Amino acid sequence: MLTAARGATLVLLGALLAQAPLSAQAYQPRDPELRTQSGTTPTGQPTDQPGGSPTVGATAEPTAVASGEPTADPTAPDGTPTARSWSEVVKEVTETSPGDVQLRSADASAQAASMLRCFKLDTENYCLGLGFVDQVPTGVQRHALMEQPSVRAADDAEQDIATGDLTPAAFVAQRAALPKSQRVTAELDEMQAAWNGREKARELRELAEANAPGTSNPSTPQPTGAGQAGTAQPTGAGQADTAQPSAGSGQPSAAAAATVGPTSTPTSSPTATPTSTPTATATIVPTRTAPTTGTSTTPAPTTPAAPVVVPGSAYIMKGYQTSQEKGYWCGPATFQSIDWADDNQKDTQASWAKDLGSTTGGTAISAMVQQTNLKTSWPKSAGTYIVQSVSSWNAQTFFAVHQKHLGVYKAPVIEHVQLLKRYFPYLAFNHSGHYQVGRGYDQKNGTIAIFEVFNERRFNSRGNVTDGPRNIPASALFNATLANSFQNIGL
Repeated sequence: MLTAARGATLVLLGALLAQAPLSAQAYQPRDPELRTQSGTTPTGQPTDQPGGSPTVGATAEPTAVASGEPTADPTAPDGTPTARSWSEVVKEVTETSPGDVQLRSADASAQAASMLRCFKLDTENYCLGLGFVDQVPTGVQRHALMEQPSVRAADDAEQDIATGDLTPAAFVAQRAALPKSQRVTAELDEMQAAWNGREKARELRELAEANAPGTSNPSTPQPTGAGQAGTAQPTGAGQADTAQPSAGSGQPSAAAAATVGPTSTPTSSPTATPTSTPTATATIVPTRTAPTTGTSTTPAPTTPAAPVVVPGSAYIMKGYQTSQEKGYWCGPATFQSIDWADDNQKDTQASWAKDLGSTTGGTAISAMVQQTNLKTSWPKSAGTYIVQSVSSWNAQTFFAVHQKHLGVYKAPVIEHVQLLKRYFPYLAFNHSGHYQVGRGYDQKNGTIAIFEVFNERRFNSRGNVTDGPRNIPASALFNATLANSFQNIGL
């Protein structure tokens, strides 16, 4: 009897233990690190209702594990998603493009924010219409672009005709007027050149950082005012066009080429060797003509490796100067010259105006860059042409970039200036935003050679004869670029 009673007691005790819940401590993960993340507070509460088994379902997993996983969509510090592939670029551009009704009911500030929106391409920032930028502009800065640049009170020249670049306000209006499908196509066409040229943009950014104010050479031209502009001279028959590059006058690197003052001994900048060279790894991208229809097996052009020697002076495209046929055709005339020198075939400005989408309002620099990549072989030597902001550069960087592009790559620069008399004293009047052909330089004189495509006399009997080869102080050309609302160039 005693044995039977003891056995019944044990059976009853076992049943009671089976109904009791396990403590919360039993659910803590074994990994000490995860245990710390989970904390010491039990995530489950024991039930008051008896059951046949422990209530472990809701508390079997620690709640802190998910928060320790990295995010799947990395973003830049400013919150811009970082695109690591062309397909990601297409996705971001398409998803962020506003609908037609939303866009056309928006005010100018909202339209500017939408049409000039920015993207992170690997390490570089690109804004539609503006090009590669060091810092993404704020909404206030984008809205300010919609205003026409003011002419200083000190300028005594009267304002004459608009010569043909597309203002930011006109660019935004044109893009906003397109149906969304066409607008997205135009944006992707622009973004493809940016994606293909992102390595060039990185190299330019690093060059600008090397030439930052703390490290710049004091003998180089700096952004000043009109004081530097008064020495612009036309190129005569025996002047710069006949100058030949001198191998002995070069600089150790592209960064060292920033020495542009009239010094007799070249001075190297702090970075004696290039800080970066584009990788030769092929990146699979869509064809230029149809960026939204898959990928191509043809790798995008890459920026050539930085040279060891930069000539002391260099001039290209001799004899290929043109003169614009309409007051608003500086874009077609500039591109006519660039293409003519490339294939020795002089197509009409009217044909280029059609291809560039030029209107009476002017031509977009993104269209100039796109057609250079599509219709010429200049990218074979200079890499994919891009729209590059110079807003954070100094004159030293501006001149160094021209030396590398013109002296080593032997390829023209699409200059994008405000055509004002204080920078171009051969003018009789002030004009609008404008394109010119950058086609040479001279280190000793600190000048950049251009083809001026605008003949003032042709459109105003009181104007001067202004078209043809010109040598402009590097600081004057740089300041003229900063005076343009876009503050960018094509190269």
